[in-house]
Amino acid sequence: MWKGYYGKEPFDLRLTALRLAYRLPLLVAVTLLGALLAGGGYYMKNVLLRGERIYTATSFYRVEYAVDNVEDMMSVYINEMSWNTYLQSKLFLDAVEAHLAEAGREEFGGEELGQAISAEVLSDLRVPSTTVTTGDPEKSVAIAGAVEAAMAQELAAELSEIGSVTVIDPGDTAQEVRPVLRAGRVFLFGGILACFLTLTILLLKETGDDCIWLPASIWKRYGIKTAGTIESRELAENIRYFFSREESGGGMREDVAVCPVQEELDSAEVLKRLKEACPDLVGDKWFAVPSPLGQPEAVRRLREAGGVLLAVRAGSHAGRALERVLEYLGQQDCTVTAAVLWDADEKLIRRYDFIRTGDAESKGTKRGKA
Repeated sequence: MWKGYYGKEPFDLRLTALRLAYRLPLLVAVTLLGALLAGGGYYMKNVLLRGERIYTATSFYRVEYAVDNVEDMMSVYINEMSWNTYLQSKLFLDAVEAHLAEAGREEFGGEELGQAISAEVLSDLRVPSTTVTTGDPEKSVAIAGAVEAAMAQELAAELSEIGSVTVIDPGDTAQEVRPVLRAGRVFLFGGILACFLTLTILLLKETGDDCIWLPASIWKRYGIKTAGTIESRELAENIRYFFSREESGGGMREDVAVCPVQEELDSAEVLKRLKEACPDLVGDKWFAVPSPLGQPEAVRRLREAGGVLLAVRAGSHAGRALERVLEYLGQQDCTVTAAVLWDADEKLIRRYDFIRTGDAESKGTKRGKA
């Protein structure tokens, strides 16, 4: 009975990094798509599909407080909250409507008048400002003029702490309120978020999938000796060692069965490629057997063979199929001699070996210096 080690082998950072490098075009495409969706949606919502336009007219005033000197002004000054309270009072709003009527703009008055008016005090307590916000620039300017008249006349006369109110910058023009767009930040955030999520999903897939990309994975996970790949340099020597007959002075076994793991893998094609790669070792009596996953009765021929060479197609979910075959063969008392990795990514294997060799040389150099 075979013994598996899947999940117990250490995390292979080199292989994971190489696999992610292969997915770099996908990662870049998803990052750009995420940036486009986030930034494009933000721009469409705040620019193209923006609702009713808003216009503001701002007026600035000079307030002279009824004090003898500047030091006493701190005890009577009106802060921003108080200004807004006065501007929302019935006395002030009635005065604004009266001035609108005098100017022939009584249609701009009404219940919503108070919501359109606000006050602000920035740095100088003697220079407050009022802002009128509506959906019509003409309306904003007309109400701003009425507010200026009410501030300078009715409000100044009503508040004892104020000596006079002078308009120093009238709100005779209305400015459209444009949203503060941060499209660049949204594009960047969308791209970073899409990249992070995609990278996380790829990492989870690589670490959780029972994929087989390297010949060494078959040995580490399933305890099956691996001859390599069809194009590997050690293939011939491994086959010579795995399928030699000790009792005949090192001669090769002739009755070796070549069996694929996956059902879609053609055993005859595998045997043909093996003969081309190792013509002196793979004899005419080597025979092809279909996968036990598709034809369970094929195990009878495997049990009668002098050796069994499994062909495992590289890729995702290869481990699950290999595990099922090994379990079935183990129950049928059929021993697997070795395996070969089929359709392997030779470039990936060469790059993996190059990185591993470079790490080994680097460690050897450090030990020598030590």
